[in-house]
Amino acid sequence: MDELVQLEDISKGYTNKNVLHHISLEINKNQIVAILGGNGVGKSTLLRIIAGIQRPSSGKVNYYNKAINIGYVPERFPNLIRFTPGEYLNYIGKISGIPESLRNRTISDFLHRFQLEELNNQWVMNLSKGSIQKVGIIQAIMQKPGLLILDEPISGLDSHAQQELIGIMKELKEEGTTVLLTYHESNILENVVDTAYNLNNGHLSKTNAALQKESIKLLSVENIADSYVIQWNEVLYMEKRGNSLLLFVHLRNSDKILYRILQLQGSIRSVETIDTLKGKFQE
Repeated sequence: MDELVQLEDISKGYTNKNVLHHISLEINKNQIVAILGGNGVGKSTLLRIIAGIQRPSSGKVNYYNKAINIGYVPERFPNLIRFTPGEYLNYIGKISGIPESLRNRTISDFLHRFQLEELNNQWVMNLSKGSIQKVGIIQAIMQKPGLLILDEPISGLDSHAQQELIGIMKELKEEGTTVLLTYHESNILENVVDTAYNLNNGHLSKTNAALQKESIKLLSVENIADSYVIQWNEVLYMEKRGNSLLLFVHLRNSDKILYRILQLQGSIRSVETIDTLKGKFQE
């Protein structure tokens, strides 16, 4: 495989804390690569360094293609944009050099795929967290970058947008894009990840996302709004089925989620234990 990015002995420290320690890594073309780890371990810092947004304290990042186009979506996309989604995306596309006819088609297609058409008369700053995240994702992918960097991209997205993003990641990979992403919990993204690394105590080690298995509870619930559920980080995946919501959560978090549902006067239809999410949503 052809190398796209190389990290050489990257370290990053702040005033009172060293976050990354002597990380070396090669990222190849046409790959979907995940950086895993808990909150506060430095995943976002590492992504910003690879994106060229933040400088390491020592070490260097080598891009084998000096003209590489990088698309970057932070975990929380800025919500101070005084444009409608279409206006903002048109502006980004224009300054990126995308021809007008292609720009219009691309924006229209992605607004439709992410179900943002009905919100295109509102300013981005007034949209929900999930809708703002969709706009952030579109601005990064509409340029068909050589390297797409996504920090916790599933967080806040509804189930339709989650599946749409996974489909787009597959499409971009087929067209030559490398995707680098983080996610906090093992979830449906593990089915599309080629290579995964674990970041712990500032050190990076290779792992196999497909082998990270833990018992999963499948909760079938009713009378609960999905707008509540998408804010719950413990929910690995959510799917609508008729009048029910199917929620997939780790065994260790199932009691907490069931308690929340009852507090919100939701109904619990069934609780089922499955071995893993892997394969559950594969095409």
